Amino acid sequence: MISRTTIPDRCAHSALIPLLAACVCFPMACGEGGAPPPSSGSESAAPAASTDPEGVVVDIDLDEYNILMNSVMPAGRVTLALANRGFEEHNLLFVVLESDSTVWETERRLSPGERRTVTLDLEAGKYRAVCDFSGHEGRGMLVEFSVEEKTPTGAGPDR
Repeated sequence: MISRTTIPDRCAHSALIPLLAACVCFPMACGEGGAPPPSSGSESAAPAASTDPEGVVVDIDLDEYNILMNSVMPAGRVTLALANRGFEEHNLLFVVLESDSTVWETERRLSPGERRTVTLDLEAGKYRAVCDFSGHEGRGMLVEFSVEEKTPTGAGPDR
């Protein structure tokens, strides 16, 4: 009995493996093309490392109708590592609770999957973080947080 597999058929199958590998690797090598360029000013694309030699890094994740962040952050210079983990655009602004005044907001909305860092100085007090884009605040996309003065390590309360 004669086998129906011929040399050209075996070569065709072995040629598929490098082709499939190229299809998988090519989009990753090109960065998938979805990340927008960093904005000007104090906002920039998020760095790979989550440390900042000049201050504290605070992670803030934006998702559909949730702002995920710590409820307390230190006063002074902080770097916000913003990440839109949802499928809709989001923005973020900080409002001082006692005066209801906006003290900071993103320069532009964050696209789905976008990461960005922002460095700013915050004074001690009580704040609300809000996404007010397209009715998101009304759907519960807000959270209150406190900014507290740093105390030296090992020291008791200020007197």
